[in-house]
Amino acid sequence: MNTSRLSNWIPVAALCVVAGVMTSPVHAEGPNMVVPEKIKDVGTVAQGEMVEVDFSILNEGTDALQVKAVRPTCGCTVADYDKEISAGGEGVVKAKLDTKDFSGPISKSILIMTNDPREPTVSVVIKADVRPYVEVLPRPLIRFNAVQSEGMTEKVVIVPTESDRKFKVTGVTSSVPFLKASSHQLSGSDLVPGKPGTQYEVRLSLADDAPVGPVSANLTVATDHPKAEEVTVKVYGVVRSLIHVTPSQVQFGTVDAQAKPGRNLIVVNNRTGNAAMEVTGASVDDSAFEATVDTIEEGRRYQVTVNVKEDAASGPHNATLNLKTTDPDFPEMTVPVKATVR
Repeated sequence: MNTSRLSNWIPVAALCVVAGVMTSPVHAEGPNMVVPEKIKDVGTVAQGEMVEVDFSILNEGTDALQVKAVRPTCGCTVADYDKEISAGGEGVVKAKLDTKDFSGPISKSILIMTNDPREPTVSVVIKADVRPYVEVLPRPLIRFNAVQSEGMTEKVVIVPTESDRKFKVTGVTSSVPFLKASSHQLSGSDLVPGKPGTQYEVRLSLADDAPVGPVSANLTVATDHPKAEEVTVKVYGVVRSLIHVTPSQVQFGTVDAQAKPGRNLIVVNNRTGNAAMEVTGASVDDSAFEATVDTIEEGRRYQVTVNVKEDAASGPHNATLNLKTTDPDFPEMTVPVKATVR
């Protein structure tokens, strides 16, 4: 075999075997990043487990390789990486994958950006099959719409995905103090059909002093299962006041009194059952304004209209709208009223 003829059409740097003799690869000019294993498949992992993966980076160039940035996608974090790898040297990118919010097969990528002129950005991938060893039924999420001081109870059931596995729920904690959580083991007819193994019901209730507004919280269920020591249940909801007034203030801005401008607000009775409420009066403590009440839904919804009087004095007005109702807890309510009359 005439190797000199071969060299006429095959670049010498590309030859690893010539005439049966192994040769060392020729280093590329400048930095040259090589990732021997771009995809790391960690197999089956328990949901909630933190997976740690190291990606090896080789510099097969003649100059130092500068790692400018490492950008992970959702669910991944980069714990550490070598920022400079000498010619012929080896570095590493240490990544972590938090599986608590995933289920089933997943694939998460990480972008590695360097000064390699040929391929400045390389994507590496972590693959896993995430399996919950403890399942939350019907789903690990509670949504609620509650009225303040009227109580609320929601529940989910915790079951093992391995039918022969017995486990215990050892405690339940809430991330907000006004959500109270408890658990007890189910038996007999209370068991969820088709789900063999130990089952626990987790109950969530709302404290009477819960603040009005949106709620976002986590329930942490502690178990003695070696693969699911903590199970997270997300909670989203809203707590409404017994009597709700919207908007919370009447803003006119700068207005012309001759136009007799008006603004509306709605008073809503959120009490459940047959607890009716009536708005019996509305007045403003400033003679520049007048207020009227109209019934939208008897016992439930009322519209209050505040108008600027035609003879209102010029200048700024900071007043208070006073509402009278038949509700035992809210017989009187006040709403700020602001306007600048020209």
